[in-house]
Amino acid sequence: MPNYYVASDIGGTFTDTVVIDSAGTVGRYKSSTVPDDPAQGVLDTLVLAAEERNRPLPDFLADIEVFAHGTTVATNAMLEGNTRTVGLIQTRGFGDTLTVMRGFKGIGLDEESIKRFRTLVKQPPVVPPQLTAEVTERIDYAGRVVCPLDEDDVRRAVAELRAAGAEVFAVSLLWSFANATHEKRVAEIIEEEVPGASVTLSSEFLPRIGEYERTLTTAVNASLRPVLKTSLDSFEKTLAKAGLKTGPLLMQSNGGLATFAEVEKRAAATVLSGPVGGVVASQFLGARNGYRNIVTTDMGGTSFDVGLVLDGRPVMSNTTLIGRDELALPSVAVRAIGAGAGSIASVRNGVLQVGPESAGARPGPACYGRGGTRPTVADADLVLGYLNPDNFLGGRLKLDVGKARAAIDEHVATPAGLTVEQAAEGIKTIVDARMADLVRQVTVEQGYDPTDFAVFAYGGAGPLHAFSYGAELGCPRIVVPITASVHSAFGIGCSDLTMVEELSKPMQTPPGTTDHSSALPPAELNATFEELSTRARRDLVAAGADKNSIRYAKSVELRFRAQIHVLTVPIEADVLTADDVNAMIERFVEIYEGRFGKGAAFLDGGVEITTFRVVATSPVPRAEFDTGALGDAQAPEPGTRRVFSGGEWRDAAVYRTEHLREGLRIDGLAIVELRDTTVVIGPGQDAQVDAFGDLVIQNR
Repeated sequence: MPNYYVASDIGGTFTDTVVIDSAGTVGRYKSSTVPDDPAQGVLDTLVLAAEERNRPLPDFLADIEVFAHGTTVATNAMLEGNTRTVGLIQTRGFGDTLTVMRGFKGIGLDEESIKRFRTLVKQPPVVPPQLTAEVTERIDYAGRVVCPLDEDDVRRAVAELRAAGAEVFAVSLLWSFANATHEKRVAEIIEEEVPGASVTLSSEFLPRIGEYERTLTTAVNASLRPVLKTSLDSFEKTLAKAGLKTGPLLMQSNGGLATFAEVEKRAAATVLSGPVGGVVASQFLGARNGYRNIVTTDMGGTSFDVGLVLDGRPVMSNTTLIGRDELALPSVAVRAIGAGAGSIASVRNGVLQVGPESAGARPGPACYGRGGTRPTVADADLVLGYLNPDNFLGGRLKLDVGKARAAIDEHVATPAGLTVEQAAEGIKTIVDARMADLVRQVTVEQGYDPTDFAVFAYGGAGPLHAFSYGAELGCPRIVVPITASVHSAFGIGCSDLTMVEELSKPMQTPPGTTDHSSALPPAELNATFEELSTRARRDLVAAGADKNSIRYAKSVELRFRAQIHVLTVPIEADVLTADDVNAMIERFVEIYEGRFGKGAAFLDGGVEITTFRVVATSPVPRAEFDTGALGDAQAPEPGTRRVFSGGEWRDAAVYRTEHLREGLRIDGLAIVELRDTTVVIGPGQDAQVDAFGDLVIQNR
């Protein structure tokens, strides 16, 4: 029997799974997420995959060679406050680091919240003052011990934190990234005082400059580790009991996979575990189809996520924003708003609003018939005629048009003085406009022209709405990949084992320097990169990687002296020479002026390297992917369905999977009903099926 390569993505409403066999054939499966037992939602999709192959579930699971998945456990735990209570230990005199904070009061808030100036306040600190303890010690910027660690002070601090309710511990001393001796001794004392306690050291987890960012991220990681470990242990045991033989891998925010054992130590690195999968999948398919610049748009049941692939590479961020906290962890840059198929519509003060509140998986939209009574975007899509009530989830879930109409009538149409159809179209128009606005923020506001990009539309609801928000942006092509409904899961299956190692080691050039290599010795830079590469290689080999397969991507964070914010500059050379160092500074100036304008750079003031980073990757064994699933040229003529569009009922052609074949052109207004999603081609648009089964929509 063939070996299988499986990837799952557990979303807020649906769980998606792709199964790839040794021939490269991709199977797509969806099931409702089970919030109280996420592993059950994954098992439900695996049951569908096993049934399709006429195999008992245990036999099918035993043949899985690689199993990877993305999870929202860490994200939900942070957003819902279901984390462990952290006791934080800091250098004496710096216990207010988290309370003082850094940044703007509006970080992480939507536009409406930012406008409420009277209530615009800083978020509560991740660790409150009563759970923060200071200890006597001091190491200077060069790693020299200025004041020895007072061990009795540490024991007193641990006792006070335990009495205050600390369940786990985080240690973030001022210059620990330059010398970790004191932090390591603090960890030993905690173990002596509280055997078996979970401890996160900033010098091990995030050895980088910036006491606020490092302390915040270390504390968040400490709070998430037990939560993620409990979830992952339960997940692994459930699948192993069902018959899975291989150890699962987990998607990280940086777009790479890691073993459960490694991820447990770096729990905060998984807060974007699911959304980044779609960006990775878009990069993979874009390279195959010839798209170098891509706007990735993922509309699921709960949120709308946007990312960028620029010149064939996902755009990365030095930080990860979750809620109102900005973690100092690199991630694939993804922006999100609460705009999904489950977003709830309401009339407030006479104004129609959609989201960010979502009906989620339980009870879900009113049309699901699971107890939901409030109208959602999915209910509007059904009332407008875009969704076929008998074809949702391949016919496994019948949608109730009557309940959808009743919910919209009661909560939107009647309060707003509209017909049900007008209210439904208003809901769709508002959510489409919100999504288009987010895409503008990611493109136009960052200096990119949307007309230079293809839009990849995916997620369960993305293909239905992309014709509207994509056309509004003026993007030349809207690509709906055949994997659209399970695109993030597919991206997880495209990913490699990844380890990120970084170290802050400030190095400056004097003002007026022209030969930068004289102040930034290549030998010292190479030694630092080699140290980080060795660490990453060690961890990857421990996870089962072949050391000869490992690839390394090096970069530095650079800034002009006396500035706060940094830019990341990639390093292409395997071994840096003096010319390479000078070229690195030239590249920094180019990136800087590209971001802030020609002439904005000030080299005469000198530059500073703050942090070195190495991203090591090792390919996960996998089959070649063949996502194509083209139909029969002898398929019957497409049907028609009435759709409410532009304020009136119109006839729309309706195509199904069996109609799709390479080169087929579809004129809008038209609907394409796939087994697991619905694609809409709007008026004034046409679509063509490419060789891989993807639909490419263009304005006529």
